[in-house]
Amino acid sequence: MYSKLIVRSLAAAAVMMTAGSALAADLYGGGATFPAVPYLGDDYLDTTPDARLSTSAGNLAGTNGNGSNATEAGLGAGSVFATYSANSGHRVSYCQTGSGFGKTRLNTNGATGDCRDFSDSSPQGLSAASATPDFIGTDSPYSTSDYTAFRAGANSAKQGVTQIPTMIGAIALAYDGNEAPLLNLSTEQVCKIYSGQITTWNAVAGSTLLGPIKIVYRSDNSGTSFAFTSYLASKCNGNYGVAAGFFSPNQSFATAAANALALYASTAAVSGNNNVVSNAGAAGSLGLGYADFGEVANQGANFARVNGYNPQNFGDIDGNGTDSIALATGDLLRGYVLNGATEAAISTLGFSPAIPTAIQNCMFVVKPSMTISDRYPIAAVTYLNAYARSNAQPAALKGLFQAFLAHPQLPVGFAYMDGNATHASWINVAVNGPATVNCLQ
Repeated sequence: MYSKLIVRSLAAAAVMMTAGSALAADLYGGGATFPAVPYLGDDYLDTTPDARLSTSAGNLAGTNGNGSNATEAGLGAGSVFATYSANSGHRVSYCQTGSGFGKTRLNTNGATGDCRDFSDSSPQGLSAASATPDFIGTDSPYSTSDYTAFRAGANSAKQGVTQIPTMIGAIALAYDGNEAPLLNLSTEQVCKIYSGQITTWNAVAGSTLLGPIKIVYRSDNSGTSFAFTSYLASKCNGNYGVAAGFFSPNQSFATAAANALALYASTAAVSGNNNVVSNAGAAGSLGLGYADFGEVANQGANFARVNGYNPQNFGDIDGNGTDSIALATGDLLRGYVLNGATEAAISTLGFSPAIPTAIQNCMFVVKPSMTISDRYPIAAVTYLNAYARSNAQPAALKGLFQAFLAHPQLPVGFAYMDGNATHASWINVAVNGPATVNCLQ
């Protein structure tokens, strides 16, 4: 079991305040569950019930009067947020809600509602001190409808949204604990299982299980679902007996795989990656589910290789520490949003008044068609988002983004996205550039 995956301390003291500063701020955020282990550590797994909320800040959980307070976990030692907090004196709070909920809070407020717990019903907010969050995490990048909602919402005076890719991580396929570990699946097998052509474990080459495959998927709008269904759309559509257009990239798995749901022998829709893993990975479950490798490893669940590649090695294939993956130059776009598999330039969306080019360029997106050729092939890009202008705590927020530029060691299964020198320069200017182009003001 890969318990308590620890990352080393950040070496970014030059861009951080000293601990205990009188100017210390509380940063409140939430959203994607995929990057929870590198962001937060895994202390949230030690709580009863399982906590969505991990924090070093003075959260206001339950003050909305619903009587269902969020259980709080700390920030795990060595995690990116905990180390930033310790080095800067700023405190950080993060509520794991799923990417879609996080984007809605950034666009329309409501962050003061109760984060609640994974064992409870859906979150009502981020347990924040203000209706407006300081930042969110998302693995489902902004779409035209997301940006339009921002422009029409309560925070439009902040002029634009900043979206920076911070890392990429393996999406592992967790399965029944009674199966042998490291089952080796091919792309064809993955496509046939998720398209409903293979519905029993005994039809999967190499499996010793008998019985129907239970497909476990996210019930909430999820960036993990967006990335996984982007993979299915890219690799399966038009191949292996899967019709063209069968899958469509979407943060809702039920929407993306609508053509397949009725063909599955058994399904379970659950909230959060941790619940996907605990349901799919339980002995006797006959389950198969997708989640970040960090979550799969922390729970000690069985996981599959794909085409012979192990997701455990995704972020460090040479044994020298966390990799920086170099995307092809055209795979990172600046000034774009993503509508499923289609990119759209913000300049073409017809906003009035027009969004200045410098603020358009605060929105980065990785093409879902980008190819990973030298390692485990199923992965999600995870982003940090904030406002381009009028952030409540701009200096503290800038430090949080700078923490990732310092390249702390990440847990297994994660890598950085800035191996391409052009991309690294773009992101550095967005975070650290002069006021005319800086995206965190």
